[in-house]
Amino acid sequence: MRKELQYIILAHLLVVLFLVYETFDLITLLNDDSFSDALLESELSSTVERPQLIPKIIHQTYKTTDIPEVWKKGQQSCIDLHPDYQYMLWTDEMSREFISEHYPWFLQTFDNYKYPIQRADAIRYFVLSHYGGIYIDLDDGCAKKLDPLLTVPAFVRKTIPTGISNDAMGSIPRHPFFAKAIDSLNKYNNNWLVPYITIMYSTGPLFLSVIWKQYKRWGVPDAGIVRILMPDDYNRGEDPFFTISKGSSWHMDDAKFMFLMLNHIVWAVIGGFLVAFLFFYLEYLMYSFFISNTFKRFRKGVWNLMRLKSWSHGNNYTRLSPYKQAKYLKTRNRKDSNLPVAINIDTEKNVMEV
Repeated sequence: MRKELQYIILAHLLVVLFLVYETFDLITLLNDDSFSDALLESELSSTVERPQLIPKIIHQTYKTTDIPEVWKKGQQSCIDLHPDYQYMLWTDEMSREFISEHYPWFLQTFDNYKYPIQRADAIRYFVLSHYGGIYIDLDDGCAKKLDPLLTVPAFVRKTIPTGISNDAMGSIPRHPFFAKAIDSLNKYNNNWLVPYITIMYSTGPLFLSVIWKQYKRWGVPDAGIVRILMPDDYNRGEDPFFTISKGSSWHMDDAKFMFLMLNHIVWAVIGGFLVAFLFFYLEYLMYSFFISNTFKRFRKGVWNLMRLKSWSHGNNYTRLSPYKQAKYLKTRNRKDSNLPVAINIDTEKNVMEV
């Protein structure tokens, strides 16, 4: 009993240490703001002629072709500014057919995603890897021509405060980064109970940020670099590529709590470790109780009570197995030997009988 509990405690301790390591590793990775691969202003200038690498395709996703009115203006701006681009709106039906035809190994995961936004996230990685082009969320409108973004092998945009996002990104076909992303989707398909975390870490921006950091960790060749579109060039500067309309329709109530934690990330991490320590301490107290003499006496009393109750409900000697019958007789004989012996005296024969 004691060894089993020790193994359980050790296993839990290893899990806690692993989570601590992963948490600090993730925070370190996502707070690396060096962004040495940022797209330069000179590269994004429309006056500089550079060769096109990314195909002229714009991808967007929605459940049907009936786009909500709030997003139609942004959608149309991208179409109007790029008459020489192919425009592809991926509906739920089209997305499933595409996965079924070209990536059948992923169809079961795709169908079993709990939240529709997970399918909308996943399909954008597949179509960029398959066709290449630029993916744009429907709540992102185009403020100017995207041609300068076509001159790099792949790009994503930086998010504040950390990481990258998946709402505006581009790629050549078969870029190794997006190949790694689609190959990692099954591995990260976990339910974290909280919807926001589940979505973000299985298919969303947090997933893509982690894959990006893993991709960069061991170095990549020039042809495989993922360039970073900085906030000023995305939508905050004087001459951005995109405009933002009301969106984030998939966010649930738990998102407010997650944003609150994000704004107080240090206290959130400290609080998480305190909760883990409290849980571990309570587990230690339980372990101490289970190996104590008090628990042993309690367990023995319960066992005797259960055995007495079992015999009182008709579990008699004849219903036991031969081995248990022999054991019971041996126990009974040992106990009966301590009982006073009944003695009868035959006064006529002057003989004592036992």
